[in-house]
Amino acid sequence: MTEIIKSEPGHLITVNGEPYAAILAVEGAIDSFERIEEGAWRWHRHTDVPVDNMRMEVILFGEPDFTMIPAVSYNGNGWGDTPEYVGDRAEDGTPWSFASHRVTIPACTYSENEHISIALMAEPNSNSACSLYRVDEGEKHVLIFPEEEKPKTLHRHFWDGPFQGSMEPRSDFVGILFAHASDGSRHRYKHLLDFAWRYYGHPMTAPRKAEQLYPLSLAYGHFLLQKERNGFVGFTNGAQWIPGLNSYQKLQHNYEIGWVGQCASLSAAFIHDGIVNGHEKNLEIGMAVLDSWLTHFNSEKGFLPARINYPSDNSKLRQPWETMTKEEVDIWNIGEAQLEGILDKVGKPKTEKKVAVAHDACNLGTGAEGFFEAYDLLRQVGIDKPEYLKAALDTCNFALESQEENGAFAKSWDKEGNVISKKGTIGCFLILPLVNAYKRTNDRKYLDSAVRAFDFYYEELEREGFTTAGALDTYSIDKESASPLLRDALALYEVTENRAYVTKAEKIAWYLCTWMMHYTVEYPDGCVIKELNYDTFGSTSVSTPHNACDQYALRDV
Repeated sequence: MTEIIKSEPGHLITVNGEPYAAILAVEGAIDSFERIEEGAWRWHRHTDVPVDNMRMEVILFGEPDFTMIPAVSYNGNGWGDTPEYVGDRAEDGTPWSFASHRVTIPACTYSENEHISIALMAEPNSNSACSLYRVDEGEKHVLIFPEEEKPKTLHRHFWDGPFQGSMEPRSDFVGILFAHASDGSRHRYKHLLDFAWRYYGHPMTAPRKAEQLYPLSLAYGHFLLQKERNGFVGFTNGAQWIPGLNSYQKLQHNYEIGWVGQCASLSAAFIHDGIVNGHEKNLEIGMAVLDSWLTHFNSEKGFLPARINYPSDNSKLRQPWETMTKEEVDIWNIGEAQLEGILDKVGKPKTEKKVAVAHDACNLGTGAEGFFEAYDLLRQVGIDKPEYLKAALDTCNFALESQEENGAFAKSWDKEGNVISKKGTIGCFLILPLVNAYKRTNDRKYLDSAVRAFDFYYEELEREGFTTAGALDTYSIDKESASPLLRDALALYEVTENRAYVTKAEKIAWYLCTWMMHYTVEYPDGCVIKELNYDTFGSTSVSTPHNACDQYALRDV
């Protein structure tokens, strides 16, 4: 049983009477604790005189086995090469602090050891921040008022200066404490997440019904549809928002088979609509896009291409960036995705080095699944496209050929099949089509390969407490690499009936939930996201360097 008991000068958090953490007192303030449920308390601090700042601090004694700031830091990060918060301090030794709304549970810090799990959180939208760092006594959790980010702030892939908010002097401050006795396992945050869902969540009513979203989705697919001069047809890789135009514009015709572009998935959706609803034009579009992928790309290894790029005729993207400063870049006429690459070129010597197009496991795996699906749909109406089945199986055969002895797949290859990038859980995107190939051919080699790969990636999650490199715009710890691993576990259970895969699926799902927003962020007036009446509750952050919200995890629900 976990309890909070009075001590000098503050309070202790105990398990069966043994102290494992200290709640630090502040001179001139009185602390009181209201039990919310077993292991959770509302911590109220009242000061003798109003103050314009406050730090509420808890120390987990000794060295923790695992630390986490949900969606921001997993054991201090450091995996990959994208700018991010690494360790518990910046280069100058200042502990990192994070605005409350950057974290998927308000200002949440979490640490655990062999005895106990501890978390400190805030009430939503309480003008607060958090920090988590080592001190001599152990791991210090800090809830900070008012909001701040120090000593510098991470934006999307670049750094900016610190942020310091302000507040009117007051005497009352509230934090949420959570403590759970160890069951001997590691990464025990599922107990915290369960509590946070109950405490911060709220009922939601979908603004539109599924039957309303269906035609809107197809309409958006039509908007993305593009035909090139050489006859290639595809759904463009997203349409970038151009602030100066106050609109979307397809500036660069980039296509992907299974990630942002989703050409395979959208094609299958169009084929499905043509079959079910009799929209012959959509059936033709879906087949035309898939046919284009097979006729406009030549891979010596036979696998599906991840992406196809066409040059842009937009002069705004052909400036002498090497002679310019960032202040001279007109960000209002450049899309967000292009802007990142441009800012990285500004003021740097121009290079003519040709970069190989990377064909990654995410696109290859989801692309193969899309071709399997399209093949099955067309067979229902008597259309035989053996080339679709062959493309998917060829990609699976490439996976078999390239698999390492330990079961891992690389992250990406060039068109000759040479490895460009090796590491990352992203390789598990190839497991699902391998299971699918086994179900179609009854050839054990596909299932054996899938099992070996799953074992490798799942053991990595068990060991490290995170998955990596699935979000293709970052090379880091993320949530998108856990999404296919969850599907893989359930697919392997379906074909093997081994219940161990269900248990492992639950572990993966709990990790995915650390990336989910457990509360609603109230944005200030003037923000587009507020004007859209967007509720952050239930959406998911992307990666440790890219703390943005999306609906990616809907595919897992």
